[in-house]
Amino acid sequence: GTLFRTEVQEPYTGGTQAVAERAETEEEQNARPAVAAQVENMDQYDAIFIGYPIWYYNAPMVIGTFLESYDLSGKTVIPFCTSASSGIGDSGELLADMAGTGDWQEGQRFRSSVSDEDVVAWVESLE
Repeated sequence: GTLFRTEVQEPYTGGTQAVAERAETEEEQNARPAVAAQVENMDQYDAIFIGYPIWYYNAPMVIGTFLESYDLSGKTVIPFCTSASSGIGDSGELLADMAGTGDWQEGQRFRSSVSDEDVVAWVESLE
């Protein structure tokens, strides 16, 4: 597959506290930070894995910006996240609502120290 890294146009800076404060503000405001780049030829993909860290029990708001930029109709969308302590919660369902299209599958949460073997086993378990 093709790896695409979703990044904000205005990078998070200033250390952990500043990043956390910005993330919290974006969440409270339901903000849609601008994405630095777009996927070219999204129509060529049948399945899309959406990976993200859990911030305040949800995906970073830039993931919403990314998803709202595309029509995912006819695509299988598989969310997964990393977190040291929080579960995936409703983040997959919230992302599906933001996207509005796509055949969203149940998401998977991985601990921050997940092994390659665990990820491979999960991917191989998917239909």
